[in-house]
Amino acid sequence: MRLRQIEIFYHVYRVGTISGAAQALNVSQPSVSKVLRHAEDQIGFELFQRVNGRLEPTPAAHELFRDAEDIYKQLGAFNRSLDNIRTRKSGHLKIGALPSLSLSVGPELIATMHAADPDMGFELTTLHSVEIAEALLDRRHDLCLGVEPVLHKRIANHAIGEGHFVLVSAEQLGPKAGIECLDGADFIGMSDTGPLGTMIGETLRDRGITPVEVATAHTYHVALSLVRKGVGLALTDQYTAYSHLGAGLQRCLLEDLPGFSIHASVHADHPDPKLIKQTLAQLERVVARLQAGIRRLQPEAP
Repeated sequence: MRLRQIEIFYHVYRVGTISGAAQALNVSQPSVSKVLRHAEDQIGFELFQRVNGRLEPTPAAHELFRDAEDIYKQLGAFNRSLDNIRTRKSGHLKIGALPSLSLSVGPELIATMHAADPDMGFELTTLHSVEIAEALLDRRHDLCLGVEPVLHKRIANHAIGEGHFVLVSAEQLGPKAGIECLDGADFIGMSDTGPLGTMIGETLRDRGITPVEVATAHTYHVALSLVRKGVGLALTDQYTAYSHLGAGLQRCLLEDLPGFSIHASVHADHPDPKLIKQTLAQLERVVARLQAGIRRLQPEAP
């Protein structure tokens, strides 16, 4: 099927009538009917059957619609990119970031770069660690933020800062609070959180600390929401803990635990090396500024 045929199929499927699809596409009804008929002739089977004045999708149409919907969304993204290129006067930067870095480092970077160049366009997407390599190799992102280097010969990695874990509680923590508080305590466990989750699990095992896991979260954002409801304590990265989601909670920066590095990964053959160089320089300043702000909020290590 051609792209126009897929577009017609998509709209007819959604509204159930030729007239509704024609109105959505701002074209005539005969042209919609003609394209749809040609599509069915080309593929060799019916996509719709007329029932009580409406076009009811056939089982084949139901099977095809999900793929058609994905294509239509991609077409919309493509058209938005065209509009961005047409209207902007400066560059465009597509950033991917782990959830743990998407509430603080990513937005702070964009705000800083936008202030320096208001004509520049940005896109910020949340990714998981396993998605970063493909996103860069497919050039869907210019730069990705993670907590470990991407091991691929076509990807360059840059260490731009570090982070530590934070003990988070809905209730007051004592002045000597530390990871030992978790032993036997109600705890928000983490699942599918990538390298940071693995580091937390290994640290608890190495220290012989066994909390009571009363709930499991898939993101640190959810973990903080559960802490706020008094479900239990949590260990998160410092950037999530000191984002707006952690405001009002008791937070203890655990600088005596092993920390983690923040890496910016880019395609080794990026077409705009000057933009990447500028972005990396800004990133280092942004991370350093965030780290300083966190230490001011939590001046003493436990």
